[in-house]
Amino acid sequence: MTLQSSIFRGQVVHQRVQPQQHAFSYPHSFFCFDLSELETIAQNCSLFGYNEFRALTLKDSDYLHGQQRPIHLQVNDFLAPLEAGQRTLLVTSPRYLGYAFNPVNFHLRMQGDVLLAVIAEVNNTFGDRHVYPLHSLTPAGCNTWSAKCPKNFHVSPFNNMDGDYHFTFHVAANQLRLGVDLYRDGECVIKTWLQGSGHPLTSSDILRHTLRHPLDTAFNSMPRILWQAGQLYFKKKLKIFDRPTPQHELTLRNRDQAEASRRII
Repeated sequence: MTLQSSIFRGQVVHQRVQPQQHAFSYPHSFFCFDLSELETIAQNCSLFGYNEFRALTLKDSDYLHGQQRPIHLQVNDFLAPLEAGQRTLLVTSPRYLGYAFNPVNFHLRMQGDVLLAVIAEVNNTFGDRHVYPLHSLTPAGCNTWSAKCPKNFHVSPFNNMDGDYHFTFHVAANQLRLGVDLYRDGECVIKTWLQGSGHPLTSSDILRHTLRHPLDTAFNSMPRILWQAGQLYFKKKLKIFDRPTPQHELTLRNRDQAEASRRII
């Protein structure tokens, strides 16, 4: 059986344009899982676990509603059910030795080589999660699509809630470039993108990834975020915006509600 799932090696890039210029990029390894193949991958590779602890683990409860339901069923809460010839790809980093932090995951609904819709799943460092279902994609070149939507979720303490997101998705054979830019009053404030080159996922690929690149997919995510936040606060003197209480219906995880539930228990 030839798998559609892939492992990618590339970089994540962040460019702040206003009010102070600040840019960084890091090498990054990530996975593009065909959701229909998760159990097969787990059966064929002892280092990968689907809802079971392994060196690399993918758990249904780490995504979207945070439920035990399979991810592909949770996806159907936001996108139409799969039709013949369609598949859903999850671009993410699995847990490494039980830990992972993904600032954004992408659920890509494909019909052959055509991108039909996307769920951008955003996690902030405060413990909240929000989704942007993008149904209206505009062709923007060869294997490239774009979309726009209002910003409805607090991510960075150095940005308020104003603005719109401009998404760009380049999805080609063995090439991904997924961009999210923040615009305010018609001007770009921040440009971010994830890009990489991939190849089919095999047990030997997972072994090489586990041995060579564990830090850039798991443990380095939060330290890098904190380091860059320190640069923006202490060096660039950017204003801090307090986290607002999430109100939007597409905010699927609210730290305040979770803490209240724990107090009740």
